[in-house]
Amino acid sequence: MHLLHLLALAGLTTAATIRIDVGKSGLTFTPDSVTAAINDTVEFYFVGGTHDAVTNDFGSPCTPSATGERFSSGVQTGSASNKNVFKVLVNSTAPMYYYCSVGAHCANGMVAAINPAADKTVAALKTAARGKTAGKPSGVYGGTY
Repeated sequence: MHLLHLLALAGLTTAATIRIDVGKSGLTFTPDSVTAAINDTVEFYFVGGTHDAVTNDFGSPCTPSATGERFSSGVQTGSASNKNVFKVLVNSTAPMYYYCSVGAHCANGMVAAINPAADKTVAALKTAARGKTAGKPSGVYGGTY
């Protein structure tokens, strides 16, 4: 009986939905750092400018990730009427860093993180990204619209 009760409680646990506004205040992801659990969904709302969201490795800012959990939203033109929401299901609590590959957006600090490591902060990623040329991803992957 106790096992059935625990299984019933486990079924009541709901995953969170985390909203990130892209381009809300210029070259920004708002918020630029979030904590997400396995099975949470991170939703990217393109609310201003022309941007994308592309995963990168902390040690290679502005370059699409080659391994691990990866996503690329594709370039979107943001506005209040843009109904395209890019949804990424979180499969791990490992840190995921991402950037905007449009123009010099990454080099100008348009970077962010999901579950950043304590010693690998968004502020440190912004510093490392300065002056970098953004790598362009190959299409949309790792999420859905």
